[in-house]
Amino acid sequence: MDICLHLGAHRTATTSFQSALRSNTAHLARCGLTCWTPAKTRDGLMRGLIRHPEDATLQDDEQGLRSVGRLKITLHKLEADGHRALLISEPNMLGTGQTNLRTHLLYPQLDERLRRFVPAFGDRPLTVGLSIRSYEDYWTSLLCSQFRVRMAGAGAERLDRLTTQPRRWRRLIRDIARVLPQAHIVVWAFEQMGARSNDQLNALWPQGQAVLSGGDPWLARSPDLFTLQQMGYTAPKGQGDGKGVRWMPFDEDQRSVLRAEYRQDLAWLRAGAEGLATFIDGRQTPAVQPDRGDAMMGPVHAGTEDRGHGHGIKERLG
Repeated sequence: MDICLHLGAHRTATTSFQSALRSNTAHLARCGLTCWTPAKTRDGLMRGLIRHPEDATLQDDEQGLRSVGRLKITLHKLEADGHRALLISEPNMLGTGQTNLRTHLLYPQLDERLRRFVPAFGDRPLTVGLSIRSYEDYWTSLLCSQFRVRMAGAGAERLDRLTTQPRRWRRLIRDIARVLPQAHIVVWAFEQMGARSNDQLNALWPQGQAVLSGGDPWLARSPDLFTLQQMGYTAPKGQGDGKGVRWMPFDEDQRSVLRAEYRQDLAWLRAGAEGLATFIDGRQTPAVQPDRGDAMMGPVHAGTEDRGHGHGIKERLG
């Protein structure tokens, strides 16, 4: 049985993807695919496995070992029942958004978190999917989501630390590859594929050729400035009433640094990612007219590429 791990990341349309999976449960089951979303993974199935390593107690460790045992039994049962593949969509396997903001780091101790799950998977074929997003939008979306639970906002020092934090997407991919060396890692950009749940599923399980239908492509969207103001945020002057206005706390210098880092990530992925991952470009090419008198071909998706703490902002720009 194939194992497909959809690790997120957070704020890259994971909620929409999970909703599409739930809406198509029966169809996917007929295709041989079982899907676990947070409704299942956070209902005791992974108890003790997704605690922050520094916060884990002896009781958490004991619960984690029991959870690994339950996972092994469950996987064996699925195989015995004839299931072809299992898709687990759980971004908290990487870490949590709260931890990212609290530490001002992108998924610190990711390797320790993932290593807890390794014994459960055994030697089964493993595909890992990771969606990445431009840093200024990722951190802004994460900050917006924390406003919902009344956590601290975005002071100047915090924004500077988020801008210069050293962990980048390419570092995460290296960490995943080190912990799961047998896995086939696929990566796509939120900007191209965030609203395309079906393409994300095909990236994770291409041999299944399953098709998702229905679903809202933009669930759990970040609130606009007007909504943030209703939550108690004081917006700068000149923003009008804030309705439909996107909040962007990073200044232009910070955004320049973050955009440059993201461009380096994408260039690294398109160049083969050191043989560690497959990048699914996700861009659509224009329709082309064949030389023969055939009908106009529809749009086609670009193919995948072959596998192939920081300094201050002013200094980075210099």
